Amino acid sequence: MTDKTPATDPVVPTAVPGASAPASAPADPVKARPAKRGSGPLVTALIIVVLLAVGLGYALWKQRTQFVSAGREVASRLDTLASDVAQARKDTREALALAQAQAGRVAELEDTVRETQSQYNALQLAWQNFNDSASDELLANDVERLLTIASQQLRLAGNVSNAIVALETAQSRLARADRPRFSSLQQSINGDLDRLRAVSTVDIPAQSARIERLVALVGKAPLLVPDAAAPGVTPAGETRPAAPAPAVDPQAGLPADAPWWQRWRAEMASWPGRAGSALAHELGGLITIQRVDEPAALLLSPEQADLVRGALRQRLLTAQLAMLMRQSAVWKSELDNVGTTLAKYYDSRSPDTVAAQGLAHELAQTDIAVRLPDVADSLAAVAALRAAGFKTSEQD
Repeated sequence: MTDKTPATDPVVPTAVPGASAPASAPADPVKARPAKRGSGPLVTALIIVVLLAVGLGYALWKQRTQFVSAGREVASRLDTLASDVAQARKDTREALALAQAQAGRVAELEDTVRETQSQYNALQLAWQNFNDSASDELLANDVERLLTIASQQLRLAGNVSNAIVALETAQSRLARADRPRFSSLQQSINGDLDRLRAVSTVDIPAQSARIERLVALVGKAPLLVPDAAAPGVTPAGETRPAAPAPAVDPQAGLPADAPWWQRWRAEMASWPGRAGSALAHELGGLITIQRVDEPAALLLSPEQADLVRGALRQRLLTAQLAMLMRQSAVWKSELDNVGTTLAKYYDSRSPDTVAAQGLAHELAQTDIAVRLPDVADSLAAVAALRAAGFKTSEQD
């Protein structure tokens, strides 16, 4: 039992010659420490690698997502472009079809225009033939009608202005026609126009206005006997008394402190003047001194005075009618009678009577017998053309 087996006994290292025991004893602790220090960087590197892998994976996923969205957008745009191209092709086909239809219509219109142009040319040729055969006679008829109107205006109404208008119309008609064979007629019309323009006519509106003014003066001018139109006369025919002269105070020249006897003497001295003024005022309207060439004019009643005024107005209207009819004898006779009646029955001291007499005298001196020329030369030229005859298409 004292013997120990080698397995159970502790192994005692043998001493190696040349080596010391303390140097070989701490070898295991030195080797174990370096192994523990190297595991930290590996974990860090592993973490970094994992993080890089995660970042790269996220970046790849993000890029793939953007690529997919961009692809979808491009695909939608391509679809839209394709639909637009298809619509454009459809519109182009429709426009081409419409253009072809319009081209067909334009061709039809061109054919219609050519046909219309040919018809117009035919009508123009026919009209030219008609003008060559019958337009001369129609033109002569128109000119003769205008000349007849001018002659009627001169003979019946004495209206030179209307006659000139008619001749100018005929002259312009001949100028537009430009027919050589009507040159003699045109010269005759020009001569008649020159004679009519040189005529000094009576100013009918001005003379009529003067006659109207004379009628108004005749209506308001006073007669020799008092009537409703005379100034200072009442509508009943009674003369209004003139207003008395203003009384003069006889004591106006005396001083304020004058004695009573001076006042009485001044008052008594003014009595004769007052009495004379009152008597003249009362008797002034009873006695009138006036020279009258026609005593019968003082015997007119108010009704007869109205008849005198009415007769004068009637004579003035007759004179106006004689002026329009160019009856110089009637014109002068009526105005002379008006002037004679004014001098016989009207008060010559009134300004209205004086104005009426002067106006009647001026009107009586106005000569209305103006000799008007005629258009006989133009009418004779038209008659000569008709006598020569007009060419027809068969004669050509």
